[in-house]
This record gives sequence, structure tokens and C-alpha cells, in this order.
Amino acid sequence: MPYTVHGQATAVGVKSHVLYSRLLTDTDYWDLLNLKTTTEISNFLKQTEGYEYDLRVLPHEYVHRVDLENTIKMTVLRQGASFLPYISGAMFKLFMGCLGWYEAEELKSVFRWLRSRRLTREEMKQKLYYMAGSKLPYDDLLNCRNYAEALECLKETKYYNVLREPIRQLMDGETSLFSLELAIDNIPEMEIHKNLNKLPESDKKQLQPIFGTRIDLLNLYHYHRFSLYYHMTIEETLSRMLSIKYKVQTHHLREMSKVKTWKERLDILGKHFPVYAEIFRSALEQPDKELALEMSIARFQYRKSLAVFQSGAPGFHTSVAYFLLKTQEVDDIIRIIENVRYGYSRDSAAAYLVKPILDRGEPAWQ
Repeated sequence: MPYTVHGQATAVGVKSHVLYSRLLTDTDYWDLLNLKTTTEISNFLKQTEGYEYDLRVLPHEYVHRVDLENTIKMTVLRQGASFLPYISGAMFKLFMGCLGWYEAEELKSVFRWLRSRRLTREEMKQKLYYMAGSKLPYDDLLNCRNYAEALECLKETKYYNVLREPIRQLMDGETSLFSLELAIDNIPEMEIHKNLNKLPESDKKQLQPIFGTRIDLLNLYHYHRFSLYYHMTIEETLSRMLSIKYKVQTHHLREMSKVKTWKERLDILGKHFPVYAEIFRSALEQPDKELALEMSIARFQYRKSLAVFQSGAPGFHTSVAYFLLKTQEVDDIIRIIENVRYGYSRDSAAAYLVKPILDRGEPAWQ
């Protein structure tokens, strides 16, 4: 007998609590930070409940960075897909929207390859990881010689209509993939928003703080980059960012655009949304402003996801919050792999993790 909506929510909620218990501990993070090679990281993760199943296929003697990163990403995709048989309707579609973040990244990678051709077709194919249920024709895309052929390959996918204009601009001489990548990124956000509003009211109420603040911070981040680095007018900015809004509305952005400096803009933002303003203000005071800003946003979203996961009885909201926490853990592991590659110190690496791992009782990055 099929699950009722309530039964679906309870099933995935309980499952997510089991998986949450397998997330890496603070001790695991510190142990990873002390390792010296990609192979050591791989062998360590094979001994953890969260990664032993997926990483068993990797050799013990030598593991290439790309192979390890792709296998780790497949862990979060496999776990996300494992929720899908238990849910249907808007729950299923919202979860597919979250999985769509990874599909969007792969499609952007294909277009970057089309532009640069720094790798052979086979080398590029090995760098891609294939998401279950994806309708992207990867093999056909990698056979394309230009943007027009790539667009034709996407004709039967949800990306086709959205990418027609950005690809036309590229064919007319636009050198940056900026508009195309932004259009790709916006697709899963729109899908999530649409299906969030179709959820049962209790699930919608639980998840709206996560996805609502995500929309706000994405729009503010894009506004920051468009105005600072691309010198776009407010109208050009609004035409490229997400049309959906949560708390930060168009009139707030227009008000911010009337002043000239970012300090003045943050003062205006702070009158309406002091928490958001502080995220930007504290990050933009750091030497590496953009990296600091990305990390500040990710940490804010981590805390939001954790709060939702820990709220109420196990339900659909719990499974989504767990999935978001898992994606952030995977991102942290990939950062650790990169830190090993470039020889950063343990403490320097810890300062750029999303999870606030405790060091003598305090989060390392605080």
C-alpha cells in the first residue's frame, strides 16, 4: 500500500536521522586536516560509515584528486536519490530541484570546456560525474564543436528555452560565460521555489526559512557582484537575478542603488535586514573579500539547515535539511583535499570550512 503524505514525510524523516548520525565528527575533521595526501584522505574516509560504501571502489595505493572528489560528490547524490522512492508530488519535485544544483554544475563545466578545450574529450568525460535521473545528453554535448550545436543538444531538456538568449549572445561575440552560467544556476532555484509553495503547510513553514534566506542571499550576492565588478545599472542587475523574492524585495535593491559606496548600501540594508548586512559587512572587511563572503553565506545557511533539522518531529523538512548539511560536508571535504594539494597548514585550512569544528571548545573559524 502506498504511503500517505504524512507517511512519506515520517519515512524520510526517520531515514535522515539515521544518515545524520553518520556525518563526520569534529574529531574526524581534525584527523582529515592532519593528513598529507589525497590517498590518505581516501583511505581515512573508507573507514567512516558515511563514505565507506562509495569509496570502496577506489584503490588503496594511489588515488587521483579528481577521482576522489567525484566519488565523494556521488555519495551525496546517491543519498539524496535514496529518499526519492519514499516521496511523491511536490516533495519529490522539490528534492529533484536540490539534486539539480549538481546537474547545473556539470552543465556549466561542459560549457567551460567548450570555450577553452584545455582537456581532450576523454579527459573531460572522466571529470564529469553522472547523476541518476539526469536527462543531460553528456556524450552528445562532448561531441559538439560550438555553442550552437550544444544548444541543439539541449532541445529536449528544461535548459533549452532558458539558454537560447545567453547562447545567442555568446555566438554574437560575448566572451564571458557569466550570463549563461547565471541562467543555468537560476533553473533549480525556480523549481525549488515553485514546489516549496505546493508542499503541505507544515512542511512549507519549516523549510521556508532555509530556502527563503537562500533566495535573499543569492539576490544580494548577485547584486553585489553585478554592481561592483560588472558595473551594471540597477535595471541590468534586476533583469539577470532571480525574479522570486523572500524578504529582500526589488524596492530594497533600488533604494540601495541610489547611493554610491558599498558602505552606504550596507547601511541601508542594515536598516531593513541587520543580519544580512552584518554577513556582508564582516566579510568585506577581510583581505580576501569574495572568499570570505562566500564562506559567511555558507555558514549562515549551515546554521539555518541545522536549526531546521533539529526542530520538531522527523518529517520531510528533516530530510531536506539533512541533505543540505550533507552537501556542505562534501564541500568541506573537497576544501580539505584542495588544502592538501596546496600545502596549507591545518589551522589555516580549518578557518575556511563551513562546519564550525570545535578546537578547545570554540569553533575554529570564530
